[in-house]
Amino acid sequence: MSYQLSNIQNLASFNLEKKIISNIWTKKLLLLKKPRVLILLFLASSAFYCFIIGRDRYSSISEFVIQQAIPLNSSSASISAEAAATPQVLTSLIDGQYLQVYLASADVKKRLFPNPKILEHNYKPSLPDFFSGLSQDSNQVEQLNFYRRQLTVTPQPLSGSVILTTYGFTPKHALNLNNSLLLESRRFINEVNQSISADQTIFAEKEVRLARKNLKIANEEFENFQDKYGQLSIIAEQKATNSLIAGLEERLVALKVEEAALRRQYRDPSAPEILFIADQASELAKQIKSERNKSVSSNGKDLNNLALKEASLLSNVAFATKAFEAARLAADNSRRESQRQLKFVIVLSQPQLATSPDQNWRWQAFLGSIGIVVVAWGVGGFILTTINKA
Repeated sequence: MSYQLSNIQNLASFNLEKKIISNIWTKKLLLLKKPRVLILLFLASSAFYCFIIGRDRYSSISEFVIQQAIPLNSSSASISAEAAATPQVLTSLIDGQYLQVYLASADVKKRLFPNPKILEHNYKPSLPDFFSGLSQDSNQVEQLNFYRRQLTVTPQPLSGSVILTTYGFTPKHALNLNNSLLLESRRFINEVNQSISADQTIFAEKEVRLARKNLKIANEEFENFQDKYGQLSIIAEQKATNSLIAGLEERLVALKVEEAALRRQYRDPSAPEILFIADQASELAKQIKSERNKSVSSNGKDLNNLALKEASLLSNVAFATKAFEAARLAADNSRRESQRQLKFVIVLSQPQLATSPDQNWRWQAFLGSIGIVVVAWGVGGFILTTINKA
């Protein structure tokens, strides 16, 4: 009987202890449901990861400027130099923005890491920080996103320089990536320069060839015209013919005047003196008519049409000559302009091998988690207030 009573007491004591423990855990779970406790746990977890578990990250920083060749007509005066520096800064800033997009592109990533296994090996996860790094079975999108997180390109609006920052889990990886991106920047600028210069040169040479061809055609047409109608100038011959006809007409007028004077002297109109002068005037009029017909008739020399054609051919030759000279001048100017517009990457600060981990990411991640809490608290409070009012 005493043994049974002892068992009952032990059972009751066990049930009481179980009930007390259950109540304690219930209170703890209810305590965890409070927002402030959840926030503190979140911040504590974030701090624990950022400052204890998180892997060390190293950075390598370089600074360079994209400089254009000095203009040929640049002045050494301080005012002119200061005025010329402003477009240089703007040009370098724009080129830096282009590089900002280019260096983070998939083409550059593929050129630097042709074998994805190299990227996965260099940035593989490591315990206890299994969140950071690139997994071995990552796809191309994940690799590209991870690659973009390992570099920062920041163009400077005031100076026009570009600050390139690369990250890695070892100092060597960060330095190698920075040096590789500097080489890619030089290659990109050189390829752009060569492409622009090549396009300008091809266009200029094409215009020169076309102008030379047109000049050759114009000269051949004029030479064929001279071979057909003689080497003398048709325009000069036309002027000579017109002068001859004008002289004959003056002679005809003189004969007409002389004939009229003789008719006043002699009463007989068939007098030999009158007939002689009249015959000369008649023959001279026929000669004038004949010369005029030869110069304008298609059966004769047709000097008017020939003169117009010769003037047109000479005009074509002159125009083609000027076009050829202009094309050659434009080609020469294009070549000089291409040389003047060449751009170079001038490194102002070489990347260095990091000697200590970069702590910025730890504080940035932790402050980011605080920002998340602040935003969530504000948005949640606003929503609850709105629901309560409703």
